[in-house]
Amino acid sequence: MGVKSKVLIIDDDVRTVEKLTEMLSDYPDLQVAGNASTLAEGGRMVAEVCPDLLFLDIELPDGNGLEFIDTAINIKSDIYVVVFTGFYKDYSERAFSGKESDYLLKPINVYELDKSVQRYRRAITGKRTHVLKGNSEPGLGDVFTAATVTNEMRIMRPAEIGYFRYSTRRKVWEVALSDHSFVQLKKGTSAADILAYNPQFVQTHQSYIVNMRYLTLIGSTQCTLYPPFNEDDVLVGRRFSRELKSRFTLI
Repeated sequence: MGVKSKVLIIDDDVRTVEKLTEMLSDYPDLQVAGNASTLAEGGRMVAEVCPDLLFLDIELPDGNGLEFIDTAINIKSDIYVVVFTGFYKDYSERAFSGKESDYLLKPINVYELDKSVQRYRRAITGKRTHVLKGNSEPGLGDVFTAATVTNEMRIMRPAEIGYFRYSTRRKVWEVALSDHSFVQLKKGTSAADILAYNPQFVQTHQSYIVNMRYLTLIGSTQCTLYPPFNEDDVLVGRRFSRELKSRFTLI
């Protein structure tokens, strides 16, 4: 199975959270990574979890969920937001035509949820097809074909790639190449897109993905790569450290 999509639920109704979590457990490609009951807590969770899919209630104790969508997008530009409410008539004219990706009505219906999940799957499949693509043309070997931020198609071989880093200022992923240059990937490219391309790409931090063929040392907060990337700072996050170390055999 490929990389699972991380799901975050923001809702102050415990029963809704429990029911939705149970319903989503039927989808092997989705993993509920956390939940929050307020927008303040939700903002911290989005930054920590970096979810691919967000289920967001509109009526929350500390504000309106619709106004939180920009906050979520600023943290993770390609986040897929499904808003839900039991007060459709109050919000129908202004809630479901903005920056949200989809919507559900409460109480959540298993069939309507399935339609939302299928729409999410189609959305990310289309994105991955157009942003990242493998190529095995004769004489080239495996290559990494990516759409750049300037809408060019850049062809790179995995051996040229040391790591990927997320630029919070530009809000795009960048590829660090062996000639010490950086290529900015198309806005909307996610960590899941990159990880799904090659099993040698492994996430070490919410803002870093490394090519394991260059990995030489895993520290508590940083990892060291082989030349020509040996002088670059590549961070290791506590949340990713265990999985990273499990990729190696200890003696």
